[in-house]
Amino acid sequence: MRQAIQKDTTAAIAALVFATLFWSGNFIAGRAIRGEITPLELNTIRWGLCLAMMLPFTLRGLVSYRRELVASWRVVALLGITGIAAFHTMVYQALSQTAAVNCLLILALAPVATVAGGMIWSGFRPTLFQIAGLLVSLLGASVLVLAGGNVGVSLLQVDTGKVWMLGAIVIWAWYTLLLRHKPSAVPQSVTLVASILVALCVMAAFLLVRGVERPEFTEESLLAVAYIAVFASAIGFLLWSYGIGIIGPERGGQFVHLMPIFGSILAVLLLGEQLTFSLLAGAAFVVAGIVLVNR
Repeated sequence: MRQAIQKDTTAAIAALVFATLFWSGNFIAGRAIRGEITPLELNTIRWGLCLAMMLPFTLRGLVSYRRELVASWRVVALLGITGIAAFHTMVYQALSQTAAVNCLLILALAPVATVAGGMIWSGFRPTLFQIAGLLVSLLGASVLVLAGGNVGVSLLQVDTGKVWMLGAIVIWAWYTLLLRHKPSAVPQSVTLVASILVALCVMAAFLLVRGVERPEFTEESLLAVAYIAVFASAIGFLLWSYGIGIIGPERGGQFVHLMPIFGSILAVLLLGEQLTFSLLAGAAFVVAGIVLVNR
């Protein structure tokens, strides 16, 4: 029994690591095509493509589990509104107004919001190891913020994009905590598709009121949207939902701290930015904090 639990935990950790890797690439792609498509249109296209890919494999499940989904409609609707419609639209809005690295560094605050929300909402009481891990991860995030000199200075300057990103963090913490209450009898892929349907209805309503701005697609933007739809949407969310379902939102939420690391590495590989010693030191603290939180 103990070996089975350890195996499940290892699989959950691997799933969360890959989910954060794919989501880090989403920040790079979203920043790269910010001038070609507006945030709401990008998010709507992203999840529309994701739904088209997943619906053929989950349609039977939607019909089979319709009673369970209807019984949990509030949770399913909130999952779609928070984690799919609101969070990513706000992130793309932030990316259109501030650098991708700033958004990734600010995202390091998300685990703090998740733990705080768990303490307020569900009565979560962190252990001494978890508190220590949280503080170590925060120290690492602070080092990451200050890494690179100009990046740190830029991050401390208030602009609209950073305000959007801070709001997105609150929404993400809410979504992560809601995952604990998703219908347990329903496969996670079916719950995800149901929440996508809700999110697309909400975003379509906003587009009807605001009006649709026609995107100007290039080869680069088409590839970026394809990556976002497949890896950062369908695969990433399934992996995140699986991992959170096993080890819980308060522990699993700490893996968001990996995104500034992955995002910075991707920036080095794809944008030619320099990998500094400060960044490596910050990454070491972040990983150490995650290990402590998950003891």
